[in-house]
Amino acid sequence: MNEHITHIQRHSRLGLWTSVATVIAAGLFLWLSPRQFVQNAYTCQWMLVAGALLAIGTVSMALLAIRKRIPHLRQSEGLDTKLGGYASHVRHLYRSLAASIIILCLMAVVSGQSILLILAIVTTMILILSYPNIYKLKADLGLTDQEMRHLFGEKYFDNDSQ
Repeated sequence: MNEHITHIQRHSRLGLWTSVATVIAAGLFLWLSPRQFVQNAYTCQWMLVAGALLAIGTVSMALLAIRKRIPHLRQSEGLDTKLGGYASHVRHLYRSLAASIIILCLMAVVSGQSILLILAIVTTMILILSYPNIYKLKADLGLTDQEMRHLFGEKYFDNDSQ
């Protein structure tokens, strides 16, 4: 079970910090670099449209996956099954969103459109808001206080211990 917790933490940290670093690097390149990529207006326009569609599709997919998968996991039997499913959910969600953010940042750098960078920032906010900490894990999976104490030990504080 601790293996599942480790996987959840590793994949969420890797996806989140990769996305944040990519957005910061793309922003710094767009605003501070003396070199810019030059595209014609037609190419920039279609990159903006494609990037907007990518961002909308990615955010919609992420919200739909969270909305459908979490209640299904909450109703599954067994702690190991819940944690394994949640680890798989986090891995797929964070990898796909990080890939989408990297593509958006590359498109922003190549086209010089800061609007695409804003869309990448909004998509990164989805990762920040869905970051699985201890208490979000408890709420998402519907775990009891005993299960949480078994998983996290002294890191978990419940209302009964006060």
